[in-house]
Amino acid sequence: MNIDSNKINRASIFALAVCLATALSGCGGTKLLKEQKSMEVTTSIATTNSDELFGSLDWVIVRDGPGTWAKNADWDEYLVTIVNETDTEVHISGVTVVDLLGNRLEPESQRKSLVKGTKRTAKRYKDEHIEVKAGVGTGTLIAAGAAVGVVGTAVAVGAAQAAVLTGASTAGGAAAAAGGVVLLAPVLVVGGIVRGVNNSKVGKRIESRHTAMPAAVEADGIRQLDLFFPLAPSPQRVEIAYVSASGEGVLIIETTQALNGLHLVPGTL
Repeated sequence: MNIDSNKINRASIFALAVCLATALSGCGGTKLLKEQKSMEVTTSIATTNSDELFGSLDWVIVRDGPGTWAKNADWDEYLVTIVNETDTEVHISGVTVVDLLGNRLEPESQRKSLVKGTKRTAKRYKDEHIEVKAGVGTGTLIAAGAAVGVVGTAVAVGAAQAAVLTGASTAGGAAAAAGGVVLLAPVLVVGGIVRGVNNSKVGKRIESRHTAMPAAVEADGIRQLDLFFPLAPSPQRVEIAYVSASGEGVLIIETTQALNGLHLVPGTL
């Protein structure tokens, strides 16, 4: 029986490429979880009220914490409820999170902007010799909101990845037939494409969840806001700017105690 050595080489290289590509796609980067980490929040983290509005910070979804739907998220997702206690419509014009160093962070609906903002935050804190790490200090958050989480850690592998791997087999086969074992470059390309696909999916999910501003709250109505911010270490407060029939106002939710130490590595402050 004659055995085609080129076919064997092609099969071996493709098998190794698949293994390495799978490994690459499973490490680093942000990707959607197969199932969101479920949670039940029995009480709001912090609340406040004025003559016109009642506001509550219901939860902050942080990296790998209860409620998260993405692995390795480089941002925070704030869930806020606004109750309009007037008989006219109120417009929420903006929401700002103020962190430990007094930096004012505005909501973003683009994944790239969130990641860049988080990098800027990490650099500012590094300059102050304070180490920031996403998701650290979640215990304080859980205690404040009395959340019960059921962890789901499976990561979805989409059809796009399979298509990429199929394409890789052709490239790998051609290289083997030519007598050259060019393995690392194709595999790295596959890993990069898979990461790009994951980032695109995550970006679309952020855009679909994010509440656009301004946001109207009807008379005697309730409006839930879902807002994404770059990492905010140990947030001090959430400022909610609004416009009502009586003019402009700001609703402030104090979070100094409830979110104390969030994203700060112990011993570096």
